[in-house]
Amino acid sequence: MRKLIAYEFLSLDGFMAGREGQEMDFVTQRFLAEMESDIAQEYKNADTFLFGRKTYESLSQYWPNVTIKDEPLADFMNGMRKIVFSSTISDLSWNNSKLSQVSLVEQVTTLKKEEGKNIIIIGSASIIQKLTELKLIDEYKILLFPVVLGDGKPLFNRQKNAVNLNLRQTKKYDNGVLLLTYSK
Repeated sequence: MRKLIAYEFLSLDGFMAGREGQEMDFVTQRFLAEMESDIAQEYKNADTFLFGRKTYESLSQYWPNVTIKDEPLADFMNGMRKIVFSSTISDLSWNNSKLSQVSLVEQVTTLKKEEGKNIIIIGSASIIQKLTELKLIDEYKILLFPVVLGDGKPLFNRQKNAVNLNLRQTKKYDNGVLLLTYSK
């Protein structure tokens, strides 16, 4: 069975994005080539991305316009199958993108039973929150940045039930960022 992995950037106070206009500044200010290399390694073991509308729209404005010369992850981002969950999106022009025609739970359950590589969710807080509540995420890879943002978009927002996880691996980067790997 395929693994569903949530791969997220997170501030020390639990935000996956900062204030409007500064959403990813906390990441870009400390991002290292070694972190990009580790992400690329993870993407090599995956063949599908899951996105909510906001994350898809944000990423689809950037990634189709860059090449591997500009961004080492461009080939992964542009070549990977992308499944989008939205009732309002109209433009799915980014390569290999498809709108899910079934519920989130049904789509994830079907995908996990298929043959193939891992499935990755990046961004997409609402999807992560729903799938966490349903205990459908197999692994969380959190890049924890040593910054307190004070405000922004929380990764987890009022989960109904506690979800206990096991720390499987840690890695500390020279910039103080931690890569934390948790599983059920």
